[in-house]
Amino acid sequence: MDSKLWEDVNEGDELPGLRFPITVRTLIMAVAGTRDFQPYHHDSVYTKSIGSRDMFVNTMFEQALFGRFVTDWSGPESDFRATTLQMGVQVCPGDVLEIEGKVVKKYEQAGDHAVDIEIVASNQLGIAARSSATIAMPSRAAGAVKPKTAMGKPQVSLHPEMPDFAREMLGKVSGKSHGAYPISVAQIMYWCDMVEDGNPAYAEGDYANNCRHKGIIAPPMGLITYMMGRPGQMPDMNNPDHAPWPPVRTADGGGFFTPPGATETIATASTQEYGVPVRPGDRISSTNELVNCSPLKRTHLGLGYFQTNLTTYYNQEDEVVGINLFTLFRYGLKEEATAS
Repeated sequence: MDSKLWEDVNEGDELPGLRFPITVRTLIMAVAGTRDFQPYHHDSVYTKSIGSRDMFVNTMFEQALFGRFVTDWSGPESDFRATTLQMGVQVCPGDVLEIEGKVVKKYEQAGDHAVDIEIVASNQLGIAARSSATIAMPSRAAGAVKPKTAMGKPQVSLHPEMPDFAREMLGKVSGKSHGAYPISVAQIMYWCDMVEDGNPAYAEGDYANNCRHKGIIAPPMGLITYMMGRPGQMPDMNNPDHAPWPPVRTADGGGFFTPPGATETIATASTQEYGVPVRPGDRISSTNELVNCSPLKRTHLGLGYFQTNLTTYYNQEDEVVGINLFTLFRYGLKEEATAS
């Protein structure tokens, strides 16, 4: 896989399009690749029962596919600095995703030779997701991309009508939660297999052994996956009386704040920034902090709140490997409860 140089890229350049059919097998591979066992990503009967047209791919799958789309074009010598994702219509088996992208900005900043890329994925219903990526590219004049180690806290504009219960939570950082498993070559391969990502930096071989990273790195946009819990602790909608296995630990300090009365969650947008690379053997942990919340909103899913959380991810050396501003719609509130 060849790598582009920053000098050879121009604003307005279009990336080669990508056509990606979605099948039931895709969803099965996505469960393995993202370790997300929520039933609406693999159980068609359940998902249709709650009003969706079918089981659908998750946030992490779309992040992985967009990541592959970018590095197919740039090559493995570029590093992701940040990505965004805004979800549109759900993507289900039988859909075909058509992905297009364009370079919208080229610049030098903080030692990086960077470009910004805007990406759109569409299916037969319309826009499935919009994304952007900022990558640092190797330069003919300046050489290889330099590692990034310093991470600042993002600034968030507060909603002027933020509910009091949310405003009281601002500035309160949770204790650390810990991912269920250490990062493994197998997990990285599952991630790559689900979107057919051939980036050699993510695979065993001569390239990874001899590259500037001095070994395999994990896809940076997999932050959420690296923190997923044990699959047996997810609810089994076909056997609701079955207790989680192993029993859920209560001592772990993380988790998202839940607005009063909210029982359901769906992801709507994500903004990530990346620090030191994640590698096989790393143990990832994270803290969470509520940073924004809308007033009560009504959508086709019902009443709820758009809530934004800041998650900061660490490796076992307490180095920051990334941050994620994650906007969720927290819904399922009962009409009579909100009226009172």
